[in-house]
Amino acid sequence: MRLYPIKSGRILIGGKNIQKIRIQDIRKNISYISQTPYILNDTLKNNIILGDKTITDEQIKIAAYEIGFEKVLNKFSKGLEEKIEKNKLSYGQLQMIAFLRAILHKANIYIFDEPTSNIDLKTEDRIQKLINRIAKESTVIIIAHRKSTIENSDKIIYLKDGKVDMIVNK
Repeated sequence: MRLYPIKSGRILIGGKNIQKIRIQDIRKNISYISQTPYILNDTLKNNIILGDKTITDEQIKIAAYEIGFEKVLNKFSKGLEEKIEKNKLSYGQLQMIAFLRAILHKANIYIFDEPTSNIDLKTEDRIQKLINRIAKESTVIIIAHRKSTIENSDKIIYLKDGKVDMIVNK
């Protein structure tokens, strides 16, 4: 996402060096879930849409149902208009909000950093199915320690001490 300067080598997207692609275009086409999701001191809806007015409440509710977040959503007395605070949500709930945000922004490339690390097994299964569906139309990069999170991947790259240790192609 060009958050850090490249010190050596290069990164290509569609054969183009990312240094030659406008930063706005890179960020518009990449959806990222960090290991530590960020939350704005704002409504649940605004935390999901991040200013994208084309995302409807109905789309949010459908996606929330798909990943098992509807029960949490229904606990908010004001629904999507509930003002939320990071310290009043569990880490798993924060991760689910970040996941909703990522999938609703319909990117060409998704980067998931430990997307299911703080989520129960039932929800992890639902998210895994959604990731598999997304992967049919987009490039998905998953950074994970849990084998179950990456077992459906086309290619798995194992790192050891910051270097490629092994590559497994399926």
